[in-house]
Amino acid sequence: VQRTLEGVHSGLYLLDKCLEVCDSQLFNYLTKEKKLPASIYAFPSVMTFSCCTPPLNEVLVLWDFFLAFGVHMNILCIVAQLILMRNQLLTSRSPMKLLRVFPPLNSRKVIVLTMELTAVLPNDLYEQLVRHPYESIDIA
Repeated sequence: VQRTLEGVHSGLYLLDKCLEVCDSQLFNYLTKEKKLPASIYAFPSVMTFSCCTPPLNEVLVLWDFFLAFGVHMNILCIVAQLILMRNQLLTSRSPMKLLRVFPPLNSRKVIVLTMELTAVLPNDLYEQLVRHPYESIDIA
């Protein structure tokens, strides 16, 4: 934990990168068309390890997953949540309204999709994801 929240900011940067790889259409819609990078809507989810998305019993299942596979998986879990909301986001005139409060967490669906997404990421991006909670990454 650092005063500058460097890991959170790195996580937000990596969230955009992972979303771009995993669902380029959704990434382009949010970041280019609607001007909504992850730094605008995902800060609470990254900072709290998704604790801000109820219900708590589902968050606890997600945290068990983080303890088993690594806290870096939080970023991919948020990407998975976005992909699960994909249709609503792509058809919404104001996706920020949907992104302010994610729908109730379904941890099992999120975990299954997260594991599928790990296979899609290039090795160098996954390595950055693994390292970002502990080391500085170049976000230039």
